Amino acid sequence: MSARWLLAVFALAILAGCASPTFVSTVSVRHQLPAGVLKASAPAASGAAAVQAAMARAKSFAIERTASQAQSLAYQEFETELAQHLVEQGLVWQHDPKLADWLVRFDYQIDDGKNKSYQQPIWGTVGYSVSYQRVIRGGSVIFIPRYYPETGIIGTQTVNETIFTREVFVDILDRKTLDKDQFAKLYEGRARNRSHHDELESAVPWLIRSLFLPFPGPSGVSREVRIPLATPKP
Repeated sequence: MSARWLLAVFALAILAGCASPTFVSTVSVRHQLPAGVLKASAPAASGAAAVQAAMARAKSFAIERTASQAQSLAYQEFETELAQHLVEQGLVWQHDPKLADWLVRFDYQIDDGKNKSYQQPIWGTVGYSVSYQRVIRGGSVIFIPRYYPETGIIGTQTVNETIFTREVFVDILDRKTLDKDQFAKLYEGRARNRSHHDELESAVPWLIRSLFLPFPGPSGVSREVRIPLATPKP
């Protein structure tokens, strides 16, 4: 991932208040993936079981595209990123959907933004404190006052901002079951991030990565994923 993309994510991905650069997303997953198919979920084996596991054919997947997706350079780039994560799980990338065990459907989007208003305090001078310096002049003692402003809240102001929701969707289906017109979905995952900016493409790789921390992850629950962002070199 280029330094340019990282710089864009710093500016776009995080709502104010984070002490260090972090990409925050909410991940929701439901799945019924076969046990032992993925590296992350395969139980440790020994002896004959280990040999059998080593000889088992890895599941292959192909990524389905719509007509518009097939002609999108950005989509192809994100598709490759998603495929690499799936390969790391022990799956085989098959470019011909007719030969794949599983079909992967992938999409991303951003909404039109939602307006949010809140009251922000206005800070200013609310008064003064005073101290006295003792000075001797001409045989007399005098006290010279020194005033120090005291800061506090003197009012409030309305702040209006627009929050955009950026999302990635990934579905995995069993191809042979789908060909029989039966329910074939094995996995459905959604990752979303909220931002003050309406830029989408810089967030997509991070949203994809969020789905794999871990993969497939607990089914039927939503979880927050926080990914530290390395500071890009100038």
